[in-house]
Amino acid sequence: MITRRTFLAAAATTAAAGPAVIGARVARAATPMVIGLPLSQTGNLADSAEHVRKAIALWQEQLNAKGGLLDRPVELKIYDDKSDPATAARLTERLITNDKVDLLLSPYGSAGTSTASAVSEKHRVVMINVAGASQMIHQRGFKYVFQVVAPISAYVAGVFPIAKSQGYKSLVFISRDYSAARDMEQEIKLRAAEIGAKIVMAEYFPSGTADFSSYIARGRDLKPDVWISVGYPNEAIEMIRQMKASNYLPPMFIHNGVSQEDFLTATGKDAEYAFGMSLYEPMLKTKDNVAFVRDFVAKWGYEPGYYAACGWGAVKVLEEAVRKIGGTDQEKLRAALSSLETETPFGPYKVDATGGQIAKKGLIVQILKGKREVVWPDDVQSAKPVLPLPPWSQR
Repeated sequence: MITRRTFLAAAATTAAAGPAVIGARVARAATPMVIGLPLSQTGNLADSAEHVRKAIALWQEQLNAKGGLLDRPVELKIYDDKSDPATAARLTERLITNDKVDLLLSPYGSAGTSTASAVSEKHRVVMINVAGASQMIHQRGFKYVFQVVAPISAYVAGVFPIAKSQGYKSLVFISRDYSAARDMEQEIKLRAAEIGAKIVMAEYFPSGTADFSSYIARGRDLKPDVWISVGYPNEAIEMIRQMKASNYLPPMFIHNGVSQEDFLTATGKDAEYAFGMSLYEPMLKTKDNVAFVRDFVAKWGYEPGYYAACGWGAVKVLEEAVRKIGGTDQEKLRAALSSLETETPFGPYKVDATGGQIAKKGLIVQILKGKREVVWPDDVQSAKPVLPLPPWSQR
């Protein structure tokens, strides 16, 4: 039996707890809002995808501490897609049909996002494209996939103004063989032609390649001004290590993997002067970025790179759209994401009729004195690019 004294004591305790605690209690009592995603926890994409997972986990923790999303606690249902696109598709089917998740995020990377989004499209379930940069994903007439990461064309935009300023006229393109890289090659051809540069070699290597000696040998013979590669940090790490071992270095080396903390940690002083394609840096003055960097460092012990920022941007866009419609109805959510224009620490979000990102721009960074500095575009530049790269013997 609840007496008046018991009731008043309980009320006083609740009032003293404050709104944040009350909100958390309400969230715990409500039906969870389940967000599903197939995410690489093993396989060749696992290291990169881990940064995405950490950002999403931080968002979940902070959101639930404030009472959840629409007064519902957020739960994550993550399955390991083993860095395999076919597995990502099967797990997406499972999340939709068996688990009946409320919301859906894409796998990490273009290949998995391509297969998984075909499944979500079939079921008319919205999928947030977290990190699938391939433009092909949004050229299939799909209506339920929305891109937060920038398309691959944005990655290389800054390479050519820098190359032009140095009078560079020849380049090689060495890449992991996947759809986003094929998009990038086409973009490189267009931009190289604009500055009168020639592509003297374009080669693709299969997933899992760790020996780049044959490409380095050809690079030594061809003497390109610029070496452009796209793939993942482990490949950038091995390229730099093997270039040093063979005492070779082009005047300009650029790889998107250079933009991740993994590259700096693994290569140490050998990272110096390498260029990276980036979509985000902690020093940017984007909306709420100071708080994001502070909280990410406090939680995980290192500054977020653009993989982590992709994850954070994706869930913040999803959160805003869900709040806007006041629920998780998929047709209303699709309409909201189609028209939404917003900004997160990762940068602006706006999509065209295909669901492809059209507002996000790329950055070029260079490792200088042990840290990433933005060297392009000029309006956010934190340092001037240093070129040509000094040879190994002069370091």
